[in-house]
Amino acid sequence: MAERAEEVSTAMSKLKHLIWITLLFVCSCDDNLGQDQIPIADFQDVVINLTLPEYRDLNRDGMSIYLNRGGLRGLILYRENASSYIAFERTCSYLPNEACANVEISTSLLSMRDPCCGSTFSFPTGQPTSGPARFNLRIYETQLDGNVLTITDNIAN
Repeated sequence: MAERAEEVSTAMSKLKHLIWITLLFVCSCDDNLGQDQIPIADFQDVVINLTLPEYRDLNRDGMSIYLNRGGLRGLILYRENASSYIAFERTCSYLPNEACANVEISTSLLSMRDPCCGSTFSFPTGQPTSGPARFNLRIYETQLDGNVLTITDNIAN
């Protein structure tokens, strides 16, 4: 009988040990799964003349266009007002290393969306509004001098 009690005690001790290991593993898992850092883009300054025809969509507040220069996968340039432009990284903040993590301007023109993961982001903050992304889109520094807008790889947010 004493031998059986010792076997049960040993089994219980092993079970407790297994439970602790499991808890340690579960609790140590990163709750930011899929939230890798967007790699830093090192690019030449993007300089655009806002009077050129290809930028005419930026003649009104709240409008945005794609730029194939700058950032990792290009930029989305948003006109907040006549003196303020915001340059968003097109790489989604959810699983940014995935090939399909490209942010697009929504058809409503009121937000940005990653069709791959379904995350949406607001203008003018780049803050996620739905989907799995929990981090804002990266914003690059812009400087306006007359009609010339310069976008640098300095991170504004």
